Amino acid sequence: MTGNLRSTTTRLRRTPSSIKDGPGINHGDIADHNSRIVLELLRVFGVLTRRELSQRLGLTEPAITGILRRLEGRGLVTSRRQTDASRYPVTEFMMRPEGCVSLGLRLARRAATAVLIDAAGGVIAEQCDISPDKLIATGKMLLERKPAEAEVLGVGVALSPDDGVGLEEVRSAFAPLTVLANADSATAATAERLIGAGDRDGGFVSILVTRSGVRAGLSIGGRPFHGMHGFAGGIGAMRTGQDRAPLAEGLSPDRLDAAIAAGDDRAAAIADWAREAADHLLDAVVAISGVVVPGLIVIGGDLPDDAIDAVVAEILAAPVAIGGRPTTTSWMPPLCRSSLPAAGVTVGAALLPIVEFLLPDPRRLREAPTQTEGAAARV
Repeated sequence: MTGNLRSTTTRLRRTPSSIKDGPGINHGDIADHNSRIVLELLRVFGVLTRRELSQRLGLTEPAITGILRRLEGRGLVTSRRQTDASRYPVTEFMMRPEGCVSLGLRLARRAATAVLIDAAGGVIAEQCDISPDKLIATGKMLLERKPAEAEVLGVGVALSPDDGVGLEEVRSAFAPLTVLANADSATAATAERLIGAGDRDGGFVSILVTRSGVRAGLSIGGRPFHGMHGFAGGIGAMRTGQDRAPLAEGLSPDRLDAAIAAGDDRAAAIADWAREAADHLLDAVVAISGVVVPGLIVIGGDLPDDAIDAVVAEILAAPVAIGGRPTTTSWMPPLCRSSLPAAGVTVGAALLPIVEFLLPDPRRLREAPTQTEGAAARV
């Protein structure tokens, strides 16, 4: 690995969740917390003035100026004068996505992918369908394509049951860069929250259909939920449909490929497959809706878009038997296909270092800063 990939990342401290309690929180923690929120506001809203940031954060404009100065110093924020201002031009601030980059790797043997993204989640370069033995080399090649002055935040890894590359091998290959890893279902949920469907009241569920099974990522309050033992989301083994087969079999991409190959009419093959697949997926959707009650259920992964759309249409049109009587599915949360390729698994992996180093804890984003304006001005 070439020398320009040395680790230059400034690890921003995570403000403890007990920030409201006060003890142990210093000005550095407060400054870090506020810097992360300012960067997140600029990421979400695009362009904001000092006054707008001051109003949103409840801080004085001098305090906002100090935060912006630090972020500009790291190359993460830039500014411009309002073009439509007449007598008193106002300075607008915006995120500078090219100020840093992050690499994402999906280790799945049959869907290995590498992607390089900027701080806003925009794809700079991507390689799909890589053989596992070439994944690390491809990742290093993508890093060479970063903007010259961009800071490399780290490497994010999406893990799945059929990984073709070991996590420790990745850590060794990309040292001294920080390598963060999570399950592919969780990285898909991360991508949906940040650059896809967005967070919802009640959270959302991302159902990931892959060639190695079906998994679900649950996001609550902007954070992935893993369960007490870390196995939450393993829905592929659920017995579903009239034949009580595992959900992973009913939604198998391989079964869809075989149906398309065996017929002359692709659309008809997808329609037949979708009817059977929906019979299985509906059971899982009903179970999720009744227990978790998410604000949205998103479906994506290694299936063609038209196949997912067909399954969603079948589910929305299907009656559900409750207490022996058929009823409609209108009580279920919205159900849709992910707008992100492969449900954003690899992009979500690349977002892990961005979440770790730049963005605030989502549980803190809606809360007002806890320090006084005088303290804020000093940091």
